[in-house]
Amino acid sequence: MREPDLARARRFVAAHPPPGAPLVVAVTGAHLYGFPSEDSDVDLKGIHEAPVESLVGLEPPPETHDALRDFEGVEHDLTTQELRKAFTLLLGGNGNLLEQLFSPFQLYEGPVLEELRELARGALSRRHARHYRGFFGGCQREHGREPRVKTMLYAYRVALTGIHLLRTGECEANLRHLAPRYGHDDALELIAVKARGREKGPLAPDLDATHRARWPALEADLDEALATSPLPDEPPGREAIDAWLKVRRLAPR
Repeated sequence: MREPDLARARRFVAAHPPPGAPLVVAVTGAHLYGFPSEDSDVDLKGIHEAPVESLVGLEPPPETHDALRDFEGVEHDLTTQELRKAFTLLLGGNGNLLEQLFSPFQLYEGPVLEELRELARGALSRRHARHYRGFFGGCQREHGREPRVKTMLYAYRVALTGIHLLRTGECEANLRHLAPRYGHDDALELIAVKARGREKGPLAPDLDATHRARWPALEADLDEALATSPLPDEPPGREAIDAWLKVRRLAPR
């Protein structure tokens, strides 16, 4: 599998910095999901920390930072959320925040990342089911408009990540690991098709019909995973996150 160029990604963030210190920036997208093509862009998602003085003035700092550019011959797409907003999304069941925190492709390693990962484990709850169920529905609609290998792989990836999270409490976004574990080995053949082709290559009608027929079973497995999930209904670590954030904000700099 093609590995992302982390050094180049760091240069991109340095050239297009968020409005605050970047605490987490991870490669997500097709590289994280296990099916990058030769022409895949680099999706960068993360968390930045606004300067304390910007939090106490009349104008609140930007909560979200976006930068989409062709950089050194490769498209890079960066989005970061301010620390408070990131925690709010995480507690609300946003799976994107989990995936970026637990991505193996991290631009900045260190104790803060480990602390955030531990806090994220305390934010796990059945609320995440809504994220993955809704995302799966969106993937199906997008694929229906323009059947492509990529959009079918996204449908598999989203459903299986949600199923795995609800069943085990572990965040795993790599379809190469998930597909065989949950009996969808032939999704690996789609990964091979995408790797040989282009990022937006079409899906042959026969393969489309075969894999589209799996959607009802994936939906049923998502529902079953929620019904039997060991995760709590509400995130148990809200107070710990609140306490950590206050200490972080008030610490001398």
